[in-house]
Amino acid sequence: MIKNLDELAKFVKGGADVLQKAITSEDEMSLEFIDGRFVTDGDLETMKSTVRNEGKTEGQTIGYDFAMKDLKKDFGLEIEGKDRKVIAEAIKSNILADANKKPDAKIQELNTSLENLRNTYSAEKQVWEQTETQYKGRLKDISVMSELQKNIPDVQGLNKNQFATLIKSEFEFDFDENNVLIAKKNGQPIKDSMEKVIPVNNILTDYATQNGWFKSNGRGGGNEQGGNSGEFKTINDVYKHMEANNIQPDSPEGEKLIENFNKD
Repeated sequence: MIKNLDELAKFVKGGADVLQKAITSEDEMSLEFIDGRFVTDGDLETMKSTVRNEGKTEGQTIGYDFAMKDLKKDFGLEIEGKDRKVIAEAIKSNILADANKKPDAKIQELNTSLENLRNTYSAEKQVWEQTETQYKGRLKDISVMSELQKNIPDVQGLNKNQFATLIKSEFEFDFDENNVLIAKKNGQPIKDSMEKVIPVNNILTDYATQNGWFKSNGRGGGNEQGGNSGEFKTINDVYKHMEANNIQPDSPEGEKLIENFNKD
């Protein structure tokens, strides 16, 4: 009787039953064995060791290739191949070349790089400042036009845009330190004889009067505070009247004269 029959049956197709039948059969029989070959424990360990060593060698090769590639990149080397000695010699040559440069040449090289950097920064800064100036200019023009149209009187034959275009050909308009719109001539605020800045709405009214753009002729109503507003053809006439009669423009009497003049 075979004790380890099951171990032997592992190599026979059909297993232990087929093997047992063959042993007990009086007839001649052929057994079919499982494909493959018997491997001893020693052979198996040898195979495992071979696979490990091959994998290790392949990993080292890949790591070496990457290391050589990085070295060439770091030192700016443009050479073919992965020979460590060749790469080392090229690195050494580069270092010696830098070390042998004259100090003045190295300083000049650094100064040139710095100057190029400054020029690039200066050019970009100039473009940015020009763009900012253009933007601020457009924003100011829009603000001036908006405020100007608020003060333009109703006249016949012109809309507010047409009025604004015409008067801007005669006067300059800007904002003072209090962000109040004022009119200028030759860069200077327009003032009355008392050195007070003339309000923009008065400038506009006077301009329309001089050009005969109002629907009715003259100005209506009398003035109880002295002088008939109908006598004043322009706002400057009002201020001349106040100067001649020692009337302050910001006094109740002066404000009344201006108010009457501005009424149709």
